[in-house]
Amino acid sequence: MKKTPISFLSGSTLLLAFTFSFVIFFVHSPLVGAHATSTIASTTQIQWPHTIKEVALTFDDGPYGTSTQEVLNILQNENVRATFFILGKNTEKYPALAREIVKRGNVVGNHTYDHTKNLTTMTHSQVQSELSKTEAIIASTTGVHATLFRAPYGKLTRKLRSVIQSEGYIIVPWNVDPKDWDYTHSSSTAIENHIFSHLNNRMIILLHDGRDTHVGYPRDNMTEALPFIIQGLKQRGYAFVTVDKLSAL
Repeated sequence: MKKTPISFLSGSTLLLAFTFSFVIFFVHSPLVGAHATSTIASTTQIQWPHTIKEVALTFDDGPYGTSTQEVLNILQNENVRATFFILGKNTEKYPALAREIVKRGNVVGNHTYDHTKNLTTMTHSQVQSELSKTEAIIASTTGVHATLFRAPYGKLTRKLRSVIQSEGYIIVPWNVDPKDWDYTHSSSTAIENHIFSHLNNRMIILLHDGRDTHVGYPRDNMTEALPFIIQGLKQRGYAFVTVDKLSAL
């Protein structure tokens, strides 16, 4: 069902960033490869005023076995809330974890049904179907109607962006990507070092509690790094917020 278009907290950071800059943020990944030419891409970081330091932790591709539970426990221990962009297929597989994400005060967003690589080549109706199918699963499982969306691999075109927004979604980018999904090359130390060397006053950090729809993909590099990331950012004066609570300009 088509959503009623919404405003994002009376002109929140993300909506203003997209409205006035017309930039879709895309972080190149080996998974994207040659497909990158079909996207609107920019490596320019999101810019905010230099007054308040806020960070939104975001987790993609869950819910996912024990790793999502570990993340939830760490967040609870640190009294931090996060934003989870969940897959319809994984939500069907781990419904209790999806409900636990919401129960603990975190926000969920739509990340498509199965992390499709073909979203940019789908027709208007196919995109609508992908969104509504995933939304129905999220809503029936958690009782939440997601209004945030993140595209798999960050791949977006102008046409796709228009379709997604016409369905009432806010497209959420990121501006810090430690590539924690790359288990072979991203140790917990490498993840921490990347984040602490890419600090800015408004951060949306991309992490993964899952890996597409893989089964048994290790996430311990991320879960081992997470407490140190949170504690280090707290020591640097950052306030942790969910994406929908980022301060307006």
